[in-house]
Amino acid sequence: MLLAAWLATTTGRSFYIERLKEEVRERALLIQPTITTLSRGQDQPLQEFVRQTGRRAATRITVIDHDGVVLADSNEDHLLMDNHATRSEVVPALAGETGYSLRESKTLGESMLYAAIPIELRTSGHRGVLRLAIPTTPVEAMLISLQWRMFGIGLAVIGLAALFSLYCARRISRPLEEMKRGAEQLTRGRIDQLVKISSENMSLEMAGLAGSINQMAEQINRRIRIIIQQRNELEAVFSSMADSVVAIDADKNIIRMNQAATALFALPSEVVKGKAVQGVIRNAYLLEMIDCTLIHNTQQAQKITLYNGTDPIILQTHTVPLRDEDNKSMGVLLVMNDLTKLNRLEHIRQDFVANVSHELKTPITAIKGYVETLLDGALDDQDNARRFLEIVVRQANRLDAIVDDLLTLSRIEDQSNTKEITLTKGEVGPVLESALQTCALQADEKNITVQIECDKEILAAINQPLLEQAVINLLHNAIAYSPQDSRITLRCAGSKTMRGEELVHLSVADNGPGIAKEHLPRLFERFYRCDKARSRDQGGTGLGLAIVKHIAQAHDGTVEVESIPGKGSTFSITLPATIK
Repeated sequence: MLLAAWLATTTGRSFYIERLKEEVRERALLIQPTITTLSRGQDQPLQEFVRQTGRRAATRITVIDHDGVVLADSNEDHLLMDNHATRSEVVPALAGETGYSLRESKTLGESMLYAAIPIELRTSGHRGVLRLAIPTTPVEAMLISLQWRMFGIGLAVIGLAALFSLYCARRISRPLEEMKRGAEQLTRGRIDQLVKISSENMSLEMAGLAGSINQMAEQINRRIRIIIQQRNELEAVFSSMADSVVAIDADKNIIRMNQAATALFALPSEVVKGKAVQGVIRNAYLLEMIDCTLIHNTQQAQKITLYNGTDPIILQTHTVPLRDEDNKSMGVLLVMNDLTKLNRLEHIRQDFVANVSHELKTPITAIKGYVETLLDGALDDQDNARRFLEIVVRQANRLDAIVDDLLTLSRIEDQSNTKEITLTKGEVGPVLESALQTCALQADEKNITVQIECDKEILAAINQPLLEQAVINLLHNAIAYSPQDSRITLRCAGSKTMRGEELVHLSVADNGPGIAKEHLPRLFERFYRCDKARSRDQGGTGLGLAIVKHIAQAHDGTVEVESIPGKGSTFSITLPATIK
């Protein structure tokens, strides 16, 4: 618009100036004969003609002789005017050509267009100059008006162009903004608020781009959901692993630990994340395995013993290199399998096999020895034969008791695993009284007083035969190990937990020799005896407390023991008051 305005203004001005030049020249040619004629006489008629004609034609007329002296002028007194021989329009006219000049008149104080033509002056016989001048102010005013109009039109066009450009820009930028917002949502992982770009009112190219971005976003969304699902699955597997797992980066900083590892080292996973492994794992063998795997990029395996206080923890440890997508080493995965319980169970199994073999072998050996003695001739001795046969019967009864207890224990375990044990809510007091009646003869033989402290209104979810057998076993042990003329107390009391659960506690307290502290953790194992010689003298099978433990577990309860050597022991069974 600026270029068009400039071209229009300059072209129009040049055109108008040329037209004015032609017009002034034609006016000069029209009055030239008259000027030539009047120049023969006096100056007064010439001056009057020039003044009158100039006023009527609104044109300044000046007559100049060959010396540049003004002979007549329509607007000013020619006698007071300067010599015009050097004026730019007069010089060509004195040379016989038409001269033009566009300048500001010093006399009139406005811009004038001068045109000078050569004429013959009769008075002097020399060539003179007839000069006409018209003001160019109207032309300049017209050009300025034209410029203002073009400026207004330009502003209007620019405004319309700006509005149209804004419309086009918004039409282009709006989908781009939607695409940007959708991309930002994807970068932030907000797949639940995915922006779908509408391709309506778009250009063909923009609609194709929007469609491609929508398709890309859907694919990314689908892949992100798959990744999240896989991550959650791996997280569930990682958290639920029984083995302790620690991920370590190449700088030997902990990336993360699962719950088993945090429990092993007694540290929360949020605290250890990003910490140096030397500050968390202080075992030299584990640190050496980690360093070896980082340096040689190979797997390592070793059995290591840690100590939780004074208790040893046996770990089967493995270190495996962690690799990135380019199969380059980026750290170590430390896996620790706790073998403590397994070794403990293995020791229990070995002790059980040894104990049961010993428990069975002792009566079998006795039976075999006395039978062989009878067969070798002792059968003829009536007194010895009878005594030997009584010993055989007693050992056979012992074997029968062991087999019965084993069968009872096996039956309780099977019924507990298959949920075949029926529990009903009933009073606990009658169970204690029935157990006391069963063991009354044994207590009377040692003059032991058994006292029951129980509220008959206490109820619990019980299987009466099984619970009675458990109480009988505890009471039998208490009578067997209590001294003559002592007291045994059967108690039953209720309590509530912090969560409002009602519990029932059954306890058997005696004044016997008590049990050493080191025997208490294994007291409920099968065939475990604190004093094997004394236990056999009491006639037990070694399975009574194991049966009590399994009966308590079948009732969703627990069994505990408290004992002070020399003062006695208290065995307690805790049962829920309601059926679960």
